[in-house]
Amino acid sequence: MASLALKLTDAGLASVQGASGSDAVVIAELGLTASPFEYAPTLTGLPGEFKRLAVTSGIAASPTVTHLTVYDTSADAWSANGLGLFLSDGTLFAVYSDAAPFLNKSGLAFALLAFDISFEADLAGNIAYGDATFAYPPATEQMRGIAEIATQQEVDDGADDARFVTPKKLWQRLQSIIQSVTDEVAARVNAVTLLWAGIANEAAARSSGDDALSGRIDIEAATRSAADVALGGRIDAEIQVRKGADDGLQGQVDTLRGRTVTGDGLVSGGGDLSDNRKLKVTEADPEDITAGTSGDKVVTPRRLGPIAMLLEQNGFIRFFGFQLAWGRFTATGNASTAVSFVQPFPTACFAVSGGGSTGGSDAQDNWPQIETASISRTGFTAQSAADGNVACSYIAVGR
Repeated sequence: MASLALKLTDAGLASVQGASGSDAVVIAELGLTASPFEYAPTLTGLPGEFKRLAVTSGIAASPTVTHLTVYDTSADAWSANGLGLFLSDGTLFAVYSDAAPFLNKSGLAFALLAFDISFEADLAGNIAYGDATFAYPPATEQMRGIAEIATQQEVDDGADDARFVTPKKLWQRLQSIIQSVTDEVAARVNAVTLLWAGIANEAAARSSGDDALSGRIDIEAATRSAADVALGGRIDAEIQVRKGADDGLQGQVDTLRGRTVTGDGLVSGGGDLSDNRKLKVTEADPEDITAGTSGDKVVTPRRLGPIAMLLEQNGFIRFFGFQLAWGRFTATGNASTAVSFVQPFPTACFAVSGGGSTGGSDAQDNWPQIETASISRTGFTAQSAADGNVACSYIAVGR
């Protein structure tokens, strides 16, 4: 069976670390349990232990693997999910647990338990096992022991390092390799033979073709020589024709270079036609528009705008940062009347002028007045001392 990887308890680790080759700890008993459990290094007893057997013999198969032999001659029938190793002084040395049973015994059977246990460290040299005369350890590179003969498939796969190979199975494996190498060599020799035959045929064909090509090259060379002479004459004639045309074209170019295009008035820039020229119109900035003195710059819509307006009885117009608002309202007699602009001023309203009158003599000298302190960017308040309502109008300026 496969090696069982036991985990040491704290007490077991302390015992084996304090041991030496001349004074090793002795694994004396094997405890069995049918209850799976979680490993804890502080364990001092095997959870659910139902049976304990004396270790008959044992031997270190490698620095990390030990082989144990245990007998159970009782008529008990049992299945074990876990085990624990106990030292001669009763200390729980190491434990192993699995969810499924891995050891079984029937009531009529005599149990010889021989299995391998692996540790997580090189501890086997510090452990004694009692009588090793009848131990059957697995064969390793360090220990003589029992081993299984590998199957032909395992030999062919070449992955198993625990079973040994017989000469017959080795010969079967080597024979297939040798045969494949022999077949590959024969195939390559045949391919090389065919290649050399093809090269010889190609060389003969190319030699014949080279002779024919040489004759055709001589004929082509003579034909091209005559054509080159004729072409040379045509080139000389073309050169003369083009020289005359170039002289005429140069005269036209000189004439064009003598002409100029320059700006005037609002347009500046330009020059002669020997190069690409640009004409420029300069845009007036807000300061130029405000000053109103420049005569060589243009006013564009973006400098005046945006222009917003509402040309109605209650309306406004805003451009170039200036806003003019107007409208009508009714002043309530003997009261203050709040008036809102149809469009608030973005920044501030500077002044409001307005008023109204009626035909009654009781309102004489009591016409509505604008409360200057109430003027804001959104409206103003009018105060009327007349007895009745008065129709009024106003004009406001701001920005």
